[in-house]
Amino acid sequence: MMLLSLVLLLQQAPPTVGDTIWLERSVETPAGAEVRAAQWTPVEPMGLLGHAIIRRIGTRTVVSYPAVAWAAGTLQVEVPGPIVIRRDGTTDSLPAEARTLVVASVLPDSIPPERVPVQPEAGIVVERITSPYPVLVALLAVILIFAPLAAWWLRRGPPMPAFKTPTDRLVPPLAEWGEAGEPRAVAAVAARSLRAVILGQLPGVPQGLVASRLIRVVEEQRPQWPSDELGTVLRALEAAQYSAATPGEVLALAERAGALKKQLEPGPTRRTAAV
Repeated sequence: MMLLSLVLLLQQAPPTVGDTIWLERSVETPAGAEVRAAQWTPVEPMGLLGHAIIRRIGTRTVVSYPAVAWAAGTLQVEVPGPIVIRRDGTTDSLPAEARTLVVASVLPDSIPPERVPVQPEAGIVVERITSPYPVLVALLAVILIFAPLAAWWLRRGPPMPAFKTPTDRLVPPLAEWGEAGEPRAVAAVAARSLRAVILGQLPGVPQGLVASRLIRVVEEQRPQWPSDELGTVLRALEAAQYSAATPGEVLALAERAGALKKQLEPGPTRRTAAV
């Protein structure tokens, strides 16, 4: 069987000038490794027709280069070796391999090249004309479909007013709560009250934003506000709800929160009651 395959291989006609010749290199590929094709610029009269094709066959990887020969005869070609990138990041580059190619001429052997008749002139190649009318018709259809929707959108009524968090609710006696040993309740009420004032002047901002995200929104939409102090007080109040802070510390934070509320509330509706 091997002898028959060798005979059939020898009987195959060699490639001719201008044919696509596939030059292949194969390498045993370890598990988890990746094989890449090396960059190759063949020497004249060989040329490269495109990018290399990489395919896996069992445990081996085959890299195929589409090449072409522009001259007949026996040619020596240096095919580059593949690049193996192992799982641990190490890289192995195989050395180039010399190949001998026999390229046949497309001219008949029985006639000298100078006596080969010139081929007749090729006919006119019909060029396909692309018309812009289908694109224009599609654009017109889109305009006709979406024009009523755009008109309705422009004629719609004014947007609904944003929800405003009520800030004028009764404030419990935080000092008495602190003296009664309820600093966590004082921190919760002070933090909620300060949040209400902030959110009341930031329409569209969700209620449940964490303190860091809320302060970033304040920095973006209200750069004139004391965002650093707001962030410090709000984070400290929220942390005091889950820590063993002393009543004095919590009441001091509540007083700072009350001062910030007075600073943030609009002038006509500013309240005089401190937290």
